[in-house]
Amino acid sequence: MMTHEADMGPGDDAADAAAGGERGLAVHVVLLRALPGSSLIVPLAGQAAVDLHSEAGAADGEMVRSLLDSSLLVDACEDFPPVVVEELWRRPVPTLFRASPWLRRCRALVIEDEGTVLGAVRITYRTGRGLRVESADLTSE
Repeated sequence: MMTHEADMGPGDDAADAAAGGERGLAVHVVLLRALPGSSLIVPLAGQAAVDLHSEAGAADGEMVRSLLDSSLLVDACEDFPPVVVEELWRRPVPTLFRASPWLRRCRALVIEDEGTVLGAVRITYRTGRGLRVESADLTSE
C-alpha cells in the first residue's frame, strides 16, 4: 500500500503508526526524478532542482511543499515486498530532509528514466500508475 503523505505534520509519526511501531514495515519516501544529461534532481511534484546535501533549502516553504507533495508512505504489501521496504529504510535521511521537521523521517528515492535498481528489483514510476517493483534484469547492464 502506498499512501500520499503531503499533509503530514512536523510532529507526526505516521510511518511509525502505519508500521505498528515496527521499523521496516513502512517508510516515507520522497520521489525525485533525475534530469537526463544532468546531475540535477527535481521533486516529482516540483520544477526547481534540489541539493539533498544542503540545509539551506529546508527553510524554503515552497521547496518543502514540493518535497511533501512528492512524498509517499510505502509499506510492505503484495506489491512492495518487505525486503524492498527494508532496503529503503537503510538509506540515510538526506541532509536537506534532516534540517526540516516536516521531512526528517523521509528517505529520498531518485527515479531514473529506466527505473532505479535496488537490490534484485527495479523500481519504476509512471504517472497514473504510481510506483512499481519489477525484477531487475542486471545481465544487460
